Amino acid sequence: MGAHYWRTAFFLSFFIGVFLVFPLFPLARKLAIVRPELLCLLLIFWVLNRPQQMGVTFAFGLGLFQDVIHGNVWGSHALALTVLAYICLLSWQRIRSYSVWQQAMWVFVLVGTHQVVVSWVQGFAGYPSPTKLIVFPALVSALLWPFFSWVMLQLQWRLRLGT
Repeated sequence: MGAHYWRTAFFLSFFIGVFLVFPLFPLARKLAIVRPELLCLLLIFWVLNRPQQMGVTFAFGLGLFQDVIHGNVWGSHALALTVLAYICLLSWQRIRSYSVWQQAMWVFVLVGTHQVVVSWVQGFAGYPSPTKLIVFPALVSALLWPFFSWVMLQLQWRLRLGT
């Protein structure tokens, strides 16, 4: 059951994450400024907790899927999530040794980097994005990190024990 529990948690978390990212309502687009980057948080969490199983290839595929869902320029989220996964893979041991609030500061930097890369690629394609769409989602994601990581660790723990 060892390898099975994390795969179940992994696929369940990304299924829920993709469902929550999908812009179902017009209100979701208006609240985009305060909506956390859930797929970034999921990718950061799984790379930090399963660096041997997660990689830049998965991040690239997830980013392309997110581009399709959002209707963005193809490759913007793919490149950004690939960069994010690469940075996490380089420094996962260091980040995991920090307290949850220090990790939240890393999450702010990582999600901010993601937002800058997405904005940069979309800017090259002629789609401007306001600065507030870069800073606020990164800040909200960082503030959500302690609760988010606790919930994900609880999910992982419960699936490991089979309860």
